[in-house]
Amino acid sequence: MHLRKLLVIANLAKPQIESALARLERWAEREKISVYVRAGIDTSPLSERDFDLVVTLGGDGTLLKGARWAAELDRPIVGINLGSLGFLTSVGIDDLERALERIRRDDFSLEVRMRVLAQTPTMQCTALNEIGLVHTEISRRTEIELFLGEQALGSYPGDGVLIATPTGSTAYSLSAGGPLIEPTVEALVVTPLAPHRLGVRPLVLSSDRVLIAKAKRPAQLLADGDPIALLAPGDTVQIGKAERPTRLIRLDSDFWASVNQLLR
Repeated sequence: MHLRKLLVIANLAKPQIESALARLERWAEREKISVYVRAGIDTSPLSERDFDLVVTLGGDGTLLKGARWAAELDRPIVGINLGSLGFLTSVGIDDLERALERIRRDDFSLEVRMRVLAQTPTMQCTALNEIGLVHTEISRRTEIELFLGEQALGSYPGDGVLIATPTGSTAYSLSAGGPLIEPTVEALVVTPLAPHRLGVRPLVLSSDRVLIAKAKRPAQLLADGDPIALLAPGDTVQIGKAERPTRLIRLDSDFWASVNQLLR
């Protein structure tokens, strides 16, 4: 891959961040590659957009934030983990320079990961892991009704419901009892959160289905854990596959090996 300019999304709270940034910038200067660094929590518009690659320094949470920019820019992304390895950030800090050299030589695999889109008449957002429709801090309980077209899919009373991607099947959805799905599969996973009804179970739907979620009690909408909007009773959200995916660079990583290592 021809690299001229990198967008680096950094978790500035990580203890190793100063060392990691210094190493990355030294490598980039030696290779005559420019670097634009911004904090992972910074959501302001980008002043520059002509990047060739998005690099994240942090953990899986930092990669989720960087993946939003990568999808918007339609650029690939690689995550450098500054702690223990995660499902998304498969490159350790010790391999930072070697990983970037391999990317320059096209010595990597590229996984196309679907994203999920949520939209209302006034906003839209996408997520790599999941869209959450959860209770507010005030109500402590919500109820979400889901529809496929005019067909009622079910009502989810309790803490809320997740609409996850296969990538997100290893995250919040998994901890809530959802199934593990190979990440390159395209599907939507509906996972209830602490449901107040015994018959409510996770569902796996085709990625071409479009869900309508209706709040029957106050709720908040989350995208990869970040609060996006508050929903009043009667408000609806349309949820389905996003147009632009995340193009995730992988180096010597196997999904099922990671599952066995991280979940045992």
